Amino acid sequence: MLWIIFTIAATILQTFRNLEQKSLNKKLDTLTVSWSRFILPLPFAIATVVLTLAEVKVEFIWFCAFTGFFQILGNLFLLKTIQSKNFGVGIAFYKTEILQSLLLGILFFHQQVSSIGVLAIITTSIGMILMSNFTIKNFRQNIDKVAFYGALSGLSFSFSAFGIKFASSNLIENGYSDFKAAVIVLMWVITFQNMFFSITKAAQNRFIKDLSSLFAAENKWSFVKTGLLSYAGSVCWFVAYAIGNVVYVKAVGQTELLFAVLISYVHLKEKLRISEMIGITVTLLGILTLILFH
Repeated sequence: MLWIIFTIAATILQTFRNLEQKSLNKKLDTLTVSWSRFILPLPFAIATVVLTLAEVKVEFIWFCAFTGFFQILGNLFLLKTIQSKNFGVGIAFYKTEILQSLLLGILFFHQQVSSIGVLAIITTSIGMILMSNFTIKNFRQNIDKVAFYGALSGLSFSFSAFGIKFASSNLIENGYSDFKAAVIVLMWVITFQNMFFSITKAAQNRFIKDLSSLFAAENKWSFVKTGLLSYAGSVCWFVAYAIGNVVYVKAVGQTELLFAVLISYVHLKEKLRISEMIGITVTLLGILTLILFH
């Protein structure tokens, strides 16, 4: 059950990272804010890649590049969703990543999911939708944009999770411990992600300008906190995916929205709606079912 501890730790760290990213997003463009997550650990990532290069297979490198690409896509679409006026619609569709992961896992990645697991995942998904302030009216008005961003974000993160799983398994089969394999995969993924962003920014002729903006005095602490929280959260996510079933990790990972709602209630003094309270109860029921029976 160690994967549950790492998953919950990851969701807490990710919740606070999202708050920092939201702050940065008020001053910088979406692509630059996404890039801010991956810059701080880059020197260590490059060192890890150099030290392990002779030991890894082409298949492993492919999985890391695949993971890095879809994580970037997922984060970009998620930031677009967060920026939307109809946030609830986008988040409702973003949270379909649990169901998307379930279908992808069964159809393409040969993940074994029990009938109790399927029931718990469906229950958790219903709870997420109830918490996200989703309404039919908002859905009809925004299906062409916000819902699209949310669903694509969930799909991208689902693909990246399976990439992490298979890249880690590749190293574990070669004698690495679960934790060491997960951290090495993370370092390779961070290296690829910085390559993707650098190439994109260079093509836009904005590499130096946007990097300078991140390091500017007014953005410095948000940038540092985003990077540290993101890295710590990523370590937890990668370890959880390495040792657990991807679909189950995704389901327990929905505690992220619970923490986000609690932060809004405690710090922002926002009142909980009836639908949110019901959603919290249903989500907890699904997560507890998953934890107790697996």
